[in-house]
Amino acid sequence: MEVVFAKWLARSVISKRIRKKKVVVRCITLFISLCISLVIAANLFYRRLKVGRDFFRMKTYVAPQSLLDSELGIHNYIYLKNQGIKLHYVEKGDRCKPLILLVHGFYESWFSWRHQLGEFSADYWVVAVSLRGYDDSDKPSGTSEYTLMKMVEDLREFVLALGKDKCTFIGHDGGAVVGWVLVSKYPDLFERFITCNGSHPFAYKTHLKKSFKQMKKSWYVFFNQMPYLPELCFAANDYELLCRFYYEDNENSETFTDEVIQAYKYYFSQKGALTVAVNFYRNIDFMSSLQIPKMRIPTLIIWGTENKFLDKELAKLSARECEDVQVKYIDGAGHFVQQQEPVYFNKLIWEYISITQ
Repeated sequence: MEVVFAKWLARSVISKRIRKKKVVVRCITLFISLCISLVIAANLFYRRLKVGRDFFRMKTYVAPQSLLDSELGIHNYIYLKNQGIKLHYVEKGDRCKPLILLVHGFYESWFSWRHQLGEFSADYWVVAVSLRGYDDSDKPSGTSEYTLMKMVEDLREFVLALGKDKCTFIGHDGGAVVGWVLVSKYPDLFERFITCNGSHPFAYKTHLKKSFKQMKKSWYVFFNQMPYLPELCFAANDYELLCRFYYEDNENSETFTDEVIQAYKYYFSQKGALTVAVNFYRNIDFMSSLQIPKMRIPTLIIWGTENKFLDKELAKLSARECEDVQVKYIDGAGHFVQQQEPVYFNKLIWEYISITQ
């Protein structure tokens, strides 16, 4: 009886310590978020005075021709019975061939894979899925509908609904984060995992605590904890701040042409679309105890050396979570590697597929 009581007491003490630590971390996070938000809000309203009344006017767009180009693929939908939502996807290639699943990042869309859909479709059935809330996928209401695990389960059911026993997962940014958890938890569904500029959740959390440089790069993560202000800020002055993410200080102006930017503006001008993108960040638990198994599937990590949002060190830290891994850097490339350097990016994919068949 005394042993049982001692164990209960120990668990109780540990639980209280964890709760206190979570409160402290939450307070620090909110303090950082508030400081960043005050600076951004001051700048925002100063610029409103300079630009005029149209600064905060929400603009809407019609779908540009580039999104309707049949050469990119066929638009389709799958209803996920267990998850209760419909996901949009674009497919190209023969359905009888092996499946490559492409998963976009946050503040992006299926369109970010426009250089890969055709590239691999001769040998594969290539599917670029739109995450819940994005593009023409369903947008369930409520912040809690956009947790990491809900997206993981969406994609698990989506792969099963496509009717393939195995597939190759290629993810970028937030899509790769979802992939790290999905492929680790359900390895039997996948042949290989390829991530581009998307770090393992443990690697990111660990590095964020130790690196002031990464904390500065992650300003938007803290800013997105605030209610309402992020959506207002991203949409202001014709989605100016949103476009700055793509341009990465104008280094990607040749990649993100006016036509490409119009496609992104179309999707994010839809009702609730910006809130969906922000809600993932609002669900981040900086004290998460999520258990992620070691990655057993052959893994390729592709990283742009000039990434403005994620340190180069995160690639090596993520590799430590894998049993069979290769890390490839693309010198001079930024965060959006599959769009900025599509020829070299596709070459790396082909080479890796050939040695892991």
